[in-house]
Amino acid sequence: MKQTDIKYTNQRIEILDFLKEFDGHPTVDDVYEGVRQKLTRISKATVYNNLKFLAQKGLIKEVNVKGVSRFESNLVPHHHTICIECGEIKDYESEDLSEYAMSIANKIDNFKVQSSDTNFYGICKKCMEME
Repeated sequence: MKQTDIKYTNQRIEILDFLKEFDGHPTVDDVYEGVRQKLTRISKATVYNNLKFLAQKGLIKEVNVKGVSRFESNLVPHHHTICIECGEIKDYESEDLSEYAMSIANKIDNFKVQSSDTNFYGICKKCMEME
């Protein structure tokens, strides 16, 4: 997905590549550590600023869990399950839920909804087994 108003710097390309390869929802620190493997002189501030920029431009998605920003490159409409114990985030795809949410959202007056996602909070299987 190329947008004409975005300058694709080496840092942005490496960040996008890292997110495409990462299985999950990495934090800024995760992205920084991963990208630093190729761009040894990159700063954490540069990674943070680029992640925010790419999310604002719609090239990646930001998910906030327990006050921590996490990022993903999966832009296909989907939802998340979030463990309140360990913070693990997993994608949950449900076309029925997406369609239902949009059917309700389209009834909101004076507002055009473009997308909707739902976060389900609970306890993951791994944390349940530790109880």
